[in-house]
Amino acid sequence: MKCFVQIPYIVFCAIVFCQFISFAAISETEHLLYAVQINGKSYEEKMIVHHTKDLMQYEACGNYTDPRIYSPGGRHCWDVVSTSDGQPLLTEYQVGPNRMQMTFNNNGLFEMKGIWDGKNCYQKKVFNNNVYIELTGMVRNIDLTRTTPIQFDLVRIAKFPLIETHCLYFKVLDDVVIDVPAGHFKCKKLLLTASGMKGFFFKAYFYITTDKRQLIVRVDNIPIGGLTQLVQLGPG
Repeated sequence: MKCFVQIPYIVFCAIVFCQFISFAAISETEHLLYAVQINGKSYEEKMIVHHTKDLMQYEACGNYTDPRIYSPGGRHCWDVVSTSDGQPLLTEYQVGPNRMQMTFNNNGLFEMKGIWDGKNCYQKKVFNNNVYIELTGMVRNIDLTRTTPIQFDLVRIAKFPLIETHCLYFKVLDDVVIDVPAGHFKCKKLLLTASGMKGFFFKAYFYITTDKRQLIVRVDNIPIGGLTQLVQLGPG
């Protein structure tokens, strides 16, 4: 891990996000509110999604407060830019005073820099698989007719400022009908699990609408007793 004295990375981040969105007209905006339950505790997460012809940009904040659940605890916020087909380009993650900016390229290079536990740090790593830090863009652009698993590496936030990953995969399962506070939805059920023996200990199920939006309306996160449900959906 490389740590150094000062980098004006926060200003750089803001400029990059503005450039990504300003050069392309926003064609659609969504406002989403989710209710989240984890190990018997209730939270909420708000998300704003902007769509352009070539990009999807979304901001999400959740009021997670228990450091035993989401280390290091506190309010979590994301700002993500991905391609219109869900490939991540730039992600910024903040919890309390900690903030990380992450960039991705087509050659598998993942770079991470920011402030964590009071230190300015930089890390990079090359991956053979696609690598993600947050799954919204990926899930909302999965081919729901696909019959083979989609394998990828997921960076573990709990290990920041180091880069450690889980090797996971999504598999498209059944057609289902889901009732959540936001309404009644026809969905595809997706399994998220780990490769090998770890798959026995980790399973999550995503329910994605079958219309062109592919909204995430429910997530069952089995290992942590987690349940996420869409409560409100509104246009910009």
